[in-house]
Amino acid sequence: MDQSMKLIHLTDLHLMAPGKTLYGFDPAARLRTVIATINNEHADADLCVITGDLTDEGDAAAYQLLRDILQDLRVPHRLLLGNHDHRANFLRVFPDATIDARGFVQSVLDVPAGRLIFLDTLVTDHGHGSLGCGRFEWLLERLAEEPNRPSYVFCHHPLQSVGLPHFAPHITLVPRNAVGPLVKTGSVRHIFCGHVHVDVGGTWQGVPFSASRGVAHQIIPHLERRDARFVNDAPAFNVALIRDDSVLINQFEVSSRVVVAISPEEFMPEGFQ
Repeated sequence: MDQSMKLIHLTDLHLMAPGKTLYGFDPAARLRTVIATINNEHADADLCVITGDLTDEGDAAAYQLLRDILQDLRVPHRLLLGNHDHRANFLRVFPDATIDARGFVQSVLDVPAGRLIFLDTLVTDHGHGSLGCGRFEWLLERLAEEPNRPSYVFCHHPLQSVGLPHFAPHITLVPRNAVGPLVKTGSVRHIFCGHVHVDVGGTWQGVPFSASRGVAHQIIPHLERRDARFVNDAPAFNVALIRDDSVLINQFEVSSRVVVAISPEEFMPEGFQ
């Protein structure tokens, strides 16, 4: 059985209701360009996971717009919620979304490559995320069900610090005394998240993680400033290539840059070692 997987990671769409703009640009137009790129270049992907902030204001009209735009996506998709989302409005427009026993938009998908775990970190009316109200216990239970299978966790808010002061108050998902139970299983191979609007990756308690700067606006990363400076850079997404022996994360942006093709022979002339 082929246990490899190609996975698209989108995040932070921040869609507005039709006719409304955000910081002077149209998030829906940016999402359409990303979907067109995925369809043209990555339609062979097994799954597209969108890790929250689907909308900017959580209104039903924006979710309906999202539903309409996603009809063009040729890759199966899963939707997660972020702090800009509204759980009830989302479920009205996407009534088939899987929820857990407590009503959170959380689910598991078992695939040949392993177990994909989708978390709901939304705290209504707050920017920070949480795995409270039984969500952290739900995660541990899902990991315990398949302790010998590789697991991949998807969430909007990072479970760990990303080193940027602006987001320090937001990273409150996993208390220090709860880290051990989460990572001791050794089955979590990668954590995918959004929220921070920057491209960042590393390891947390030995577990690799990655975040994309997202489809809508981005933040200029700074290691000392506590305020956020938003910019309208090219929309971006990640492609994860999952293999038995590796998880490779490639970052792509959708821009109008000029592309010049160089053959392998031109790049590495004969005789060059």
